[in-house]
Amino acid sequence: MQPLLDASGIPLRGRPPESTHVGASRTHPDLAAWRPPRISGQAAISADRIAMSARAHDLARNDGWASGGVSRVVDCIIGDGWRCSAVPNAKALGITADQARDVGDQFEAAWTIYAEDPDNWGDAARRLPVAGNLALAYRHFMWDGEAFGVLRWRRSPAPWRTCLQLIDPDRLANPPGLPESDVLRQGVELGGWGEPLAYHVRVRHSADGITAPMNDRFERVERETRWGRRIVLHHFEPERAGEVRGISRLKTVVKKLRMLGRYDEAELQAAVLNATLAAFLKSDFDHKALMESLGQIDGETIAGGIDAYNAKRVDYWRENMVDLPGAKVTALYTNEDITFPTASRPSAQFEMFERTCLRNIATALGTTYEQLSMDWGEVNYSSARAALLEVWRGFYARQWFFGHGFLAPWYQAVMEEAVDSGRVKLPAGAPSFHEARAAWCAARWVGPGRGWVDPYKEAQAAQLRMSIGVSTLEHEAAEQGLDWQEVLQQRAWENEFAKKLGLPPVHGLPPDPATYPPPPDDEEPPARKKKEPA
Repeated sequence: MQPLLDASGIPLRGRPPESTHVGASRTHPDLAAWRPPRISGQAAISADRIAMSARAHDLARNDGWASGGVSRVVDCIIGDGWRCSAVPNAKALGITADQARDVGDQFEAAWTIYAEDPDNWGDAARRLPVAGNLALAYRHFMWDGEAFGVLRWRRSPAPWRTCLQLIDPDRLANPPGLPESDVLRQGVELGGWGEPLAYHVRVRHSADGITAPMNDRFERVERETRWGRRIVLHHFEPERAGEVRGISRLKTVVKKLRMLGRYDEAELQAAVLNATLAAFLKSDFDHKALMESLGQIDGETIAGGIDAYNAKRVDYWRENMVDLPGAKVTALYTNEDITFPTASRPSAQFEMFERTCLRNIATALGTTYEQLSMDWGEVNYSSARAALLEVWRGFYARQWFFGHGFLAPWYQAVMEEAVDSGRVKLPAGAPSFHEARAAWCAARWVGPGRGWVDPYKEAQAAQLRMSIGVSTLEHEAAEQGLDWQEVLQQRAWENEFAKKLGLPPVHGLPPDPATYPPPPDDEEPPARKKKEPA
């Protein structure tokens, strides 16, 4: 073992330092009691996943900030669904670019019919279109940390046989009598290299309120068929190597959300109490003096002493009620008073305190405070644009990962059916679909549009990027959730229709960006603008 050296290279004498890293110190006052367990990523998930999922779903039902924040993220990432832009890999397939575009157009048409079928043949339960299942799967990904579904094959006559059964991740578990092992973790059956081979799914949720033997029945579902068609769609984003299940994306802020909800309720209760006018009728007589001095009232002997006196007084006030709208008048016992202690809490700074908490929660959700709270009063164009660029970088990453892990296998299965059924014709001499599934099904998914903070400035920037050759119409249209080919086709049709009516073209050449007038200088939000003196 090499001796520890000082800065000049001389060996240290005596006992070596307690820790070479302050963060690993076992004696530092701030760190001495902090001794977290050394545990694998999957072991940590296995120990806490059920409790974390239950708490996350409780927040979904009862906490407005959590429910609204997740809904906002789903709206930004999934929106009303994703457009398919099929781009078969012409080089890998050995076909021409025109042939690849032709096959891509057929794939897009087949997928659009499948995804937008009003009878929802793509859903095993026939309740949701593809976009609805996609949004629900992403909600599960946020609340549970994973999205889980099984691709079924309809036996009955139907336009499409391939359909998705979306399954609550809670139903994925080890069957009774099968403990955790190297080949079975949390319902996932593993191979020698840790790859998933099959999944054990409870036929019915154990807590769905129905008492039946099916609650303890499990179905073993293989990950894929022997020829490679995917059966199980299981998407999660591991944070450490070796994880086979996901955990709620809200795991870092569950405690804060719970405490913030309680704080909101306490402040609301305090506000209601302070706004309520309460009146009390109080007698200043001394108990003992009253007992000694009063023997009769209105000629009647007080049999019960002060209790009888107080009862008489209460009866009097009931017959001669003091009318204070919205308040309850209560008669107190003789010589007693009611005081309300002043709670020590930052109610005067309630708004600022809550903003700080919501910023922390928004960071964990991958969004901004403004999107989470819907409070846009303190932003200007520059800050909003900067925040939008930063948060959408994360949204694009989440879109790509979710599309690759959940939607792409579903798309491949549907396109396999389209090719086998003759809906899509592949070029003669090209590899078969099963030989080059990944090359045939290469696609980009166009999510919801990012929107514009200032349409005037950003339209200028888009035109300038295309004019100097650093962007394309496809890229600019995709940022707004549009398909560039549909945009051009619609423009051509509108111009042709206008020509038939004897009108000038609706869409002409865009003006030169250099000729644009300067945009108005409106950097400050309206709330911050100072009024000019009269």
